Amino acid sequence: MTRRLSCLIVVAAVAASTVPRGRPAIAQESDGTRLDTSAPPVPVQRALVVPPGNWQPVQAVIPDFLHTPEKPPSPRPLFGEGSEAPPDEPAEPDKPPVPWPDISQPGPDMGDYPNSAYTLPKGKAYIEFAPFTLAGPDAENPSSYTTPYLLRYGATDDVELRIFGSGFTKVYGSHPETGFSPVSLDTKIHMWDQNNEWFIPAVSLEAYLQTNWGTKAFDGGWQESISLNFDMLLTKKTNLEWTIGYSGVQDAVNVITGGRFIPRHGFTRPTVHRANLNIYQLSIQWALEHEVTDRLQVFTHGFYNGGLLIQQGAGIMAGVGAFWKFSPSLIGWGSCNAGLTDADPPVMGQVGFAIAL
Repeated sequence: MTRRLSCLIVVAAVAASTVPRGRPAIAQESDGTRLDTSAPPVPVQRALVVPPGNWQPVQAVIPDFLHTPEKPPSPRPLFGEGSEAPPDEPAEPDKPPVPWPDISQPGPDMGDYPNSAYTLPKGKAYIEFAPFTLAGPDAENPSSYTTPYLLRYGATDDVELRIFGSGFTKVYGSHPETGFSPVSLDTKIHMWDQNNEWFIPAVSLEAYLQTNWGTKAFDGGWQESISLNFDMLLTKKTNLEWTIGYSGVQDAVNVITGGRFIPRHGFTRPTVHRANLNIYQLSIQWALEHEVTDRLQVFTHGFYNGGLLIQQGAGIMAGVGAFWKFSPSLIGWGSCNAGLTDADPPVMGQVGFAIAL
């Protein structure tokens, strides 16, 4: 074994001595071409082949699904002029922003019964106020005068913080009462815009909490409510708007007749009414709006089980009204409405205005 290992070492030494020092080992191809196997590998240079013609690099654009653009496009009407999708337009980085104040976009939520699906831009505010709202008596509630208000602030482009109430309230009848209706804390979140291809309206989610911060005679307790607001631009000048909500209210009982009802403004007449239970009721408001001129807009509207911002109790009402734009920051409205059930005032009128800040 030792002799065989020694022979292998001697053969390896002889083979190594046949290659001169300092020269690379040379291999040969079958045709006699010599190959240098000891030289370091040469990196391969790869060239980009460009097809003939006018070629320019294109930057990929990844859509941003999480943020609203600074100027979102206006909704397209479902029918008629302007319903076709607009062609792609080049970006205009130097184009000035939309001037503010702008009372038309998104427009006031008061005036007609439903609330809009759209919210104020970030950092902008509206003050909406109806100094004259007069409602006649119904089967259980006396006539009343109120001054509803709505304060709106855009926390972001899609989130709006709101405070509303019926304001100064005077109830007439055999047991008159004067004071301030409770304050409600509200928020509205714009969810998506109108989609004509799938006949999907613009939608926002709204939730509010009615407090007991007001005169005790109008205290209906702490009540929560949630609703969805819808907008569908039918033509370039006609818009359909509706709100579907589920609201907490406090009902009452007439101790003489035993009938249950929803007190208007939370007011009950002593010795005749008794506050009963906190319940939830479905409420629906709708409006069909049409732009006559740049300044004048007319509408017809109605509600089932009360409008969210006027707290008129249960029942069904319908009416007509109009908006008049005095300036880019001021708009006014008026409406005349009729009750269609015994639970509503036979006539109710309102005059108000909104200011964009």
